[in-house]
Amino acid sequence: MPEMTPKSWYRTAVRCLAGYRADERPISFLVDDRKIEIRRIVRSWREPDFLHFRVETDDGREYDLRHHEYEDSWEMKPVEVIPVRA
Repeated sequence: MPEMTPKSWYRTAVRCLAGYRADERPISFLVDDRKIEIRRIVRSWREPDFLHFRVETDDGREYDLRHHEYEDSWEMKPVEVIPVRA
């Protein structure tokens, strides 16, 4: 996979915990066949056709994951971190 940019979505496989819905909460996903564990869900929101999650991973990075509910597919992109000047 080419270097990931925060502006592009990339297909991924996501492992979820099931609750009242089949894909209620993501717990891990793949980046270049490497399993990335999710430490916590920062926030989630809905858009037409998509359920979004901003997640923090075990390495401290943040990613946006989105589940296309009708196609039952997942995409991810890294979150751009903007440095804060002191």
